[in-house]
Amino acid sequence: MTEEIKEVIKKTILKLIDQSASNKNISAMVRKHEDKVHFIPIKYRILGGILQGLNIKFGNFIEDLLSNLVELDSNVDALDESGKKRRLFFTQKTDALIDSYITYRQLPDSPDDCTSQFDELLDQIISIENQATSKDRQGIVKDIDSLFVTKTGQMVYTEIKYNDDHDTGKFADINRKFIKTWAGLAVRYNITDKRQLVPIIYYFNSTKRYGPIHTPSRNIMRGSQLFDKYLETKYYDVDKCLSDISEDPEIVALFDNLYMKINNLAI
Repeated sequence: MTEEIKEVIKKTILKLIDQSASNKNISAMVRKHEDKVHFIPIKYRILGGILQGLNIKFGNFIEDLLSNLVELDSNVDALDESGKKRRLFFTQKTDALIDSYITYRQLPDSPDDCTSQFDELLDQIISIENQATSKDRQGIVKDIDSLFVTKTGQMVYTEIKYNDDHDTGKFADINRKFIKTWAGLAVRYNITDKRQLVPIIYYFNSTKRYGPIHTPSRNIMRGSQLFDKYLETKYYDVDKCLSDISEDPEIVALFDNLYMKINNLAI
């Protein structure tokens, strides 16, 4: 990674911590907790709340960072929609079909291996949309985390997540959004064969919580897999940079100051 990217990462994290450690934010949390009866001392409840908020913000930051890294990587060409919100269009029939698929995959008699069902779903979406007209379609705004073309001309759509740690309902919603975004992109790029647009869910951390319930294993990547297959940027470099930042004296000092602020205000 370039020093410029490392500096951007550090500055962004410093800003996140500084915002959370502001007197205004801590005072607001004091007011929130001071009237609540709880066996955990108020200062530790406030510290826990701030750390939880930072963890969520950091996860969102990692997702944005990876989208930006894809745009900078010389091995792939990011398309205009990559990393942006866009209104995508598909029919109500496609929308209902995807919802039914997500529901079916959660039923006890649904096969463990979803590969054939997933492939059939994508084929059906293409068939429906290729027969539809623009007046048949409805528009919905979607976040397109990453969309790029490889050196071989392969178009890849990637839904980026920091951790595979969502609860069951959120996990189903992620897959639903993932497939619907793919459907909208398929319409946008006039896809006639599912192999023209590869859909991938990518988790930055390699820890696996859920099996391939809605999306086949071949369409799920974790840790270094996305980097190894498509990018010039090395996963190790990104991971090491983020690990090193946690021990940076400036970062450690901010957390020490945060604890002292909470100790002084939460009396």
